[in-house]
Amino acid sequence: MPISYGTFEKQVKLLPVTMNSDGSSLITLKYGFIENNNFNVVREEIIKISAADTASLLDISPQPGMTRRDDLALAIYNYLVDNNLVEPGQIT
Repeated sequence: MPISYGTFEKQVKLLPVTMNSDGSSLITLKYGFIENNNFNVVREEIIKISAADTASLLDISPQPGMTRRDDLALAIYNYLVDNNLVEPGQIT
């Protein structure tokens, strides 16, 4: 029985990023939804990115007009999609 509660949009939060001493990094990936201007986490997972892939992500030229946070989040998102770690979606 489907029950509708209005419009639902899945939100994915990619930060924070933890840089490890061996050059690898950990991405905290949070899935949730916005309700009353609050992000409600439904699921959280941690993804480890190898040192080589972390270096490649950090070496990408920044996108003009973006903040460092947004630019890094976009680079990580593209990496995760390219490696089939998250489903592609529309960035808003």
